[in-house]
Amino acid sequence: MERMPSLSDEEVRQLEAQRRSAPTERVRDRCEMILLAHEGMSPAQIAARVPYARSTILRFLDRYQEEGVNGLLDRPRPGRPRRVTREYESRLLQAARKNPSDFDLAHPHWTTARLAEFMAQETGIVITARQVENYLKAHGVQLKRRRRSILV
Repeated sequence: MERMPSLSDEEVRQLEAQRRSAPTERVRDRCEMILLAHEGMSPAQIAARVPYARSTILRFLDRYQEEGVNGLLDRPRPGRPRRVTREYESRLLQAARKNPSDFDLAHPHWTTARLAEFMAQETGIVITARQVENYLKAHGVQLKRRRRSILV
């Protein structure tokens, strides 16, 4: 399909409303694609205005014709569901901001490995020390570093 057939006034209003209330930027862009096609722009011209390839634009023009506005929404993605929940992240950040002694642990400071092990025992969710480090970094949390001094 190269051109979008004319849309009714109601369909245009529906697309504009969806664009304003879209849950993600991708959905807003898809609504924009359809509205630009309705104005008579070709997929190549639309590609110059939105950050998507011509083939992507054609795919969403087709999806809109087949499914309407619902065809512009994100579909579930394949793959394993997220293991780490928002609650886990919250508990991880709370634990990282406290000392291990607050949890009756003998360690003077947290390491990412100790934190990962502690969280696995507390929540049953097992992730690597590297993943713990990434979550902490994403939230701007840095673990205290042990100072070492040389006795002379």
